[in-house]
Amino acid sequence: MHWLRCVVAEWQLLRSRLVRSRLGIWLLLLGAAGVWLAARGGPLTVLAPHVAMLGAVLGVAFTAASDGDRAALSLILTHPTTPLAVATGRWLAALTAAGTLVLALLFVTGAASFGPAGLLVRAGAAACGAAAAAAGCALVAGAAGGNVLAGVLFLYIAVPSVVSADTLGAGAGAAAGPTAGALVLELLPGVWRYAALARGDLVGWLHATCWAVGGVAGTARLLSRPAM
Repeated sequence: MHWLRCVVAEWQLLRSRLVRSRLGIWLLLLGAAGVWLAARGGPLTVLAPHVAMLGAVLGVAFTAASDGDRAALSLILTHPTTPLAVATGRWLAALTAAGTLVLALLFVTGAASFGPAGLLVRAGAAACGAAAAAAGCALVAGAAGGNVLAGVLFLYIAVPSVVSADTLGAGAGAAAGPTAGALVLELLPGVWRYAALARGDLVGWLHATCWAVGGVAGTARLLSRPAM
């Protein structure tokens, strides 16, 4: 029970950041962009995971990866808590931010009749899985390199991650650059992979689960280092 209270205490940081930082504004703009694209025929099973992943990275950037948050970790860990509880709470905060964003997106698109109810449910499930993976990856990046790495991950998810690794690898030939790019697309959370979550893709769900669990565990490991 004490561990759960520690997790909830870290998760509650999201509430203050939504009110006292630009996180709420960025999430609102991101959601508006998603609604705009959906209204113009964008596939919701792609848009929802895409928006959710970007929202999860923003959640980490504003709750865990900033210089102030990283500097405060040494003080936080002197309290009766654990690195795993801190990492889990921050992951839940980012996931909540992304989940709220996706719920708003699906509500607006559903009210505007941009898609059938079954499609909205599948898109929502895919978005939740994608957000969990992106939050785990962003936590590790933020713990290792702060908002610089979190920003790089945001840009990667925004554009290159839409490209399928199979597509890039097929045109790679003998070039080392495209081959390395295909490997990055295979390993990191990506829109191209998580769009298939709406179809129940088992490999995609395993990939997302590994990033969600591994991201939290890896972040806890980084936080437990004496340097932190």
